[in-house]
Amino acid sequence: MGGELNKLASNIALFRNAGGVHWRSDYTESLPLGESVAIGLLQEMSLTFNEDDAFFQFTKFDGTKVRIVRGKVEPVAP
Repeated sequence: MGGELNKLASNIALFRNAGGVHWRSDYTESLPLGESVAIGLLQEMSLTFNEDDAFFQFTKFDGTKVRIVRGKVEPVAP
């Protein structure tokens, strides 16, 4: 699912570039910014879990796998 969401975000930004709605740099900077905002939201959400072993795990745009547990971002060993 993550790959499909990344593809969708990329396609939207590329077509906005083609349509002249914004600059290419807006696209290249918006994806990392969105990723940072999403990580912050997931960190806050993870603090509200009732289960002790609940977590979020995903691959970031740079290819590193991370896990969010109790508000902390931890790298996942390959």
